[in-house]
Amino acid sequence: MITAFASPSTYVQGDQLLKQAARYIAPFGDHGLLLADDIVWGLIGEEFYKDLTADGLKIEHIHFNGESSPEEIDRIKAIGEEKDAKFVIALGGGKTNDTTKAVGDRLHVPVVIVPTLASNDSPCTRLSVIYSANGEFLKYQFYDKNPDLVLVDSSVIAGAPVRFLIDGIADALSTNVEAQTVARARATTLLPLQTDQTAAGIALAEKCEELLFTYTDQAVAAAADHVVTPALSHIIEANILLSGVGAESSGLAAAHSFQNGLTALSGDVHRMSHGQKVSFGTLVNLILEGASDERFARYLNFEAKLGLPTTLADLHLADATDADLLKVATLTTQEGETIHNMGFPVTPRDVVAAIKAADSLSRRIQGLD
Repeated sequence: MITAFASPSTYVQGDQLLKQAARYIAPFGDHGLLLADDIVWGLIGEEFYKDLTADGLKIEHIHFNGESSPEEIDRIKAIGEEKDAKFVIALGGGKTNDTTKAVGDRLHVPVVIVPTLASNDSPCTRLSVIYSANGEFLKYQFYDKNPDLVLVDSSVIAGAPVRFLIDGIADALSTNVEAQTVARARATTLLPLQTDQTAAGIALAEKCEELLFTYTDQAVAAAADHVVTPALSHIIEANILLSGVGAESSGLAAAHSFQNGLTALSGDVHRMSHGQKVSFGTLVNLILEGASDERFARYLNFEAKLGLPTTLADLHLADATDADLLKVATLTTQEGETIHNMGFPVTPRDVVAAIKAADSLSRRIQGLD
């Protein structure tokens, strides 16, 4: 058995951290690229740029066009080569992060991720989701290492709409559910070479869940008022660090495969965020693994309290036919999907049954029938 654990080289989190960011970035060199889209640039990017340059760094601001596409990666890589960039910084959300990771990998320079949301765990992982210039999914791209530095300013996260924090909580909630599934199945992680889980990876996934069930109410209240509290700091760490490292080093199962499977359909379901789709996927994972009534209700009630999707109607799929669900289930179980980490064969028919059962039980528990 070969086990593996991966994480960013350095993770730093704190209130008003961007004012001190140069001290953490300077060891990589004195000049680099800063990727940010127009919205992020207007909100905090220009001030961040001024702080970095005032502290002695030479920074080239690169307008990010919004899509982590091969064309955008090639464009920014060429600028990095021309400027002899010693590092690349992402300031923004998931697609900014993914593009920056790809550029850093191509240039062989350190990657610095500065997330502006705690809506998912992409800042800490060694992969990017690559799309076409038109926004169509192309592939997952894996790298030899995780980002060199992740800087999380708690006040920036608190300043964002609270719905983004809740999306991240939904994504993070799946981390330990899937990690424990993988552990029981003795399946492999997301890391290269089909490596097995470490005790450290499992411990982080468990700690992630513990923080979510302990501090979420306080954290959501703080984020709604855009203030930083200890509880919010715990949830930011759970959403970004513990979920990212825990999932990557412990593995995924049915919850994320279900989210991918939803791409088989068109319509309003795609108005839902990644975390919202995963939230129902977590319930599907629990049904497939044969969770007890008590265990299922624990996660369901947690999600429902946050207003996350817990029924097909919540996903805008109330009118989905059996044929529609079979399309989702077929894509969910395609070769290479992480649902095959469940530890037993899972067929499209099994997934359709789990989707229907999760929907029915959720409505029954909540008195929605």
